[in-house]
Parts: sequence; structure tokens; C-alpha cells
Amino acid sequence: MITEIKDIDVKLLSEVYDRENRDAFISLYINFDSNYKDFIRKRLDACKLVLRNDKDLVENLEKSIEKAYRFLKTRENNQKGAIVFVSDINSFFRGYKVDLNIGNLFVVDTSPYLKPVVELLDDYEDFGLVILDNHRAKIYVVSGDRVKKSKKISEDVLNRHKKGGWSQARFQRIRKGEIKHFLKDVSSYVSKLFSESNISKIIIGGPGNAKSWFVEYLPKDVENKVVDVVDMDFDGKDAVSDAEYLVMERDEEEKLQEVDRLKGEILRDGLAVYGLKDVIDAVRNGKVELLLVNRGLRVKGWICEKCQVVEPGFKEKCPYCGSMTSEVDVIEEIVEFAERTDAKIEFLDDNNTLKELGGIGGFLRFK
Repeated sequence: MITEIKDIDVKLLSEVYDRENRDAFISLYINFDSNYKDFIRKRLDACKLVLRNDKDLVENLEKSIEKAYRFLKTRENNQKGAIVFVSDINSFFRGYKVDLNIGNLFVVDTSPYLKPVVELLDDYEDFGLVILDNHRAKIYVVSGDRVKKSKKISEDVLNRHKKGGWSQARFQRIRKGEIKHFLKDVSSYVSKLFSESNISKIIIGGPGNAKSWFVEYLPKDVENKVVDVVDMDFDGKDAVSDAEYLVMERDEEEKLQEVDRLKGEILRDGLAVYGLKDVIDAVRNGKVELLLVNRGLRVKGWICEKCQVVEPGFKEKCPYCGSMTSEVDVIEEIVEFAERTDAKIEFLDDNNTLKELGGIGGFLRFK
């Protein structure tokens, strides 16, 4: 069964590499709405030209792409895109479905190229949406830009009891009791569904006061995930996209707050790190708890797979052990180190403060 991108075990992938330090892993990011076959063909020709003096690597490249093509052919009519990591010479293959629009990318390296995956996962957060009034509710789990699960609940609160000869006050008390019972039922269902779906953010919407009353019936751990309560037409066509925008807006606000917190830690000489060299050292040693990176940041550098030293610039041989090095994107290597050590990673859109700090920084677990 094909694995969705949000279920990618990035930590496991970050530990995969060619033990002979060969450029033997192909990473493909494919958008099926593009002419992806032509893109792959051009990149394949270019990579074969570069590797032409190493027959084993050329053969590995050709066989690996054949495996990737077979996988992509079975998926192109069922999803927006796909991600493939493959190395025939290492008997390695992983393919994932993507329901977001992504750019085409073809990378040959000593290990899977993971930074774009981590960036996508940062944008791929599932969220919950509850739209309700006094007697109806619609519940959604939204993953990427599609509804993963949905549920409608309705209860005849208004007409279950006929007023008859009752006083207005008695009728209203009974009606409020029925609404309360309905909201509790919805709360119970929502708590179970969102717990099973690992939801971290929830939007509550709807007309009238029911949405505010509903929040009071949620368990505290679920209530803490509610990021906004908004007026919303129960049958509005754009409810999911409106909620998605609110979640994205809140995500950006939280990231800006993290940058402000980083500034404060730096001023206090606290648990903060910034700048390329210091970040590399900290993340390699498992000190980083949360890494903040400007999206699109790339730095050319080298890595020694034997002693795992990464530095910007170029060196043909490692100055520490004498082994041959590989050219790398230093930011990619930092991301892989972060994944191996269970650090959380967040990407920002060209944040000026972070840019002045070298484009990358983070919070430390310890000094």
C-alpha cells in the first residue's frame, strides 16, 4: 500500500546512506500535472554525463530510474504528485503519494535528499474543523488540501418536544437541555476522532452562539487545540478553504513568536544557537530542540561520511581523517542531523531577523 507523505519516517530515512560514499541514491520529487517524463529524461542524461567514468554508478542510475518509472506509471492518475527515493545498488526503494502541488526535483547524492520533504511536512499539518449550530454539526479532518474524513451529525432539537400547554420558560429549559445533550454528543465524537487523527489545531465555526457553548463541553486537552472560533455559514461552500487559511495564518504567527523568543534567548545568552558553524556543531551533538530555517536557504559545502564532519566551502579530502568528501547542501545535512536527534524543524518565509542571523538558528536542550 502506498504511503502518504505525512507518514514518512524521516528519521529512518535520515540514517540511510551509501557506505562507500558513492552518489548512489536518486531522490525524485514529481508533479504529475507537469511534463515530468521529459524533466526526468533531461536530468538523467545530465547525471549520466557527469558519472560517465564510473560504469557502476551509471548502471545504478539507469536501473534505479527504471524502478522509479514503474512506480510513477501506476500513480500518475491517482494523485497530484509523488516522491521516490531509490538506489538499485543498495537495494533501496521508497515511494510516497503527495496531495499537494510540488516542484519537480531530481537529485543524485550519497543519501536521500530530505529537505524538501521536511519543508512539505511543515506545511502538511492535519487540522480539524467543526461547523455547528443548535442541532446540526459537520466535522472534518483536513490533510494537506483535501478532506481526509468527514461526518455529519443532526438532532431534531427544535421539534422533539411540542410546546403544547407548557409555559414558555419550561419549554426553553427543555430545549436548552436538548441542545446541551446534543453538544455533549458532538464533543464526545470530536474528541475521539481528533485524538485518533493526531490533530494539533482545531477551528470551530458556525452561526449563532452554539459554537461558543460547544467549546465549553470539550475536554481540556482538546480545547487547548482550538486556535479560533469564527462566524461561519453552516452550508458555506468555502468553509474548509477558509479554515485552512486561518490555520496557516496561525502557524505563521506562532513561527514569528518563536523568532522573537530566539532573539530574547540570544540577548540573555540563554539556550539559543545561530549562524551556520555553531548550528552545525550543536545539531550534530544532539543539543538542538527546535530548529528555525529560512525556506529555500542553500549553502554549498562538503561532508565526510566517515567522520560525519560537515562544513561550507569545498575540500576534496577530509582534513580530519583523510577520507574523500562529497559535495552537499549544508542545510540538507543540518536537517538530516536534526531528524536523527528528534529536533523539531520549522521553516519560515524569508524572515529578515533570521536572515541577519545567518538564515538559521534554534533553541538548545542544553549548553
